[in-house]
Amino acid sequence: MKNLAILSLVALSLTSCLKNRLKKDQSALVNYKIETAFDEMTNISDQAITGNMVYYKSGQIIVAKPGQNIALEKADCSVIITIDTTSSPKSVTVDYGSSNCTCNDGKTRRGKIITTFTGQYIAPGTIITHTPVDYYVNDVKFDGTKTVQNMGLNASSQPYFNVQIDGAATLTTGEVVNYTSTRVRTWTTGFNTLLNRFDDEYDITGTSEASFSTGEGYTGNTTSPIHVKVGCGFPVSGTLDITPTGKPVRQINYGDGTCDYSFTVTVSGYTFTIN
Repeated sequence: MKNLAILSLVALSLTSCLKNRLKKDQSALVNYKIETAFDEMTNISDQAITGNMVYYKSGQIIVAKPGQNIALEKADCSVIITIDTTSSPKSVTVDYGSSNCTCNDGKTRRGKIITTFTGQYIAPGTIITHTPVDYYVNDVKFDGTKTVQNMGLNASSQPYFNVQIDGAATLTTGEVVNYTSTRVRTWTTGFNTLLNRFDDEYDITGTSEASFSTGEGYTGNTTSPIHVKVGCGFPVSGTLDITPTGKPVRQINYGDGTCDYSFTVTVSGYTFTIN
């Protein structure tokens, strides 16, 4: 009994130690924040082109003409959308303004997202580039570019896209994370109902790499496709390995398909839930 008690105390001590290490090691959470923010840029521009920004607004939508300066007309937390379909490439700019506004998805945003596109999203060969400008989500600043190229149909007759992110995030602590990722985004559901954006679902695979201004870093690799439902706005299944420099692998599991806004992290045989 005494030995069992000692083993129990050791196990509790190890678990507590691992929890503390995970709190200090934010690689899994940082990876999620960066990937989600850049994924949202695609969703935001897709909705902006139609003027229907359900999740990513809080106030009024104002649609401006290219070159039109209506900043003085902007009410608090309204969003200015400027669509230019005459230039080459075409562009759509979403301007949240310089002050934080809480959007319908519960996140605060400020700054701009400028998106250029060579054709329609559904057209093979189209290249779309998202560039954040003084853009913040929950006070985390995002810089860089996200490039999406429509590669046509895969062997299962599903549209798929090559996605490249060359970006950086400045955390609320002031720490800077330089981030790159190479993904394949497969449109698994909803591509036959183009007028209903919210039934779209995607599988995402690929690799990522990040370096922190503190000198640390990590690599990421999807071990089973990350499944995303646009109507949920959060990964609902799939697994991802995050390997911080000189530390054990963090195995991320996004669940069984339920939209529960949480994921688990398994490291050294111990599993923790993050939500």
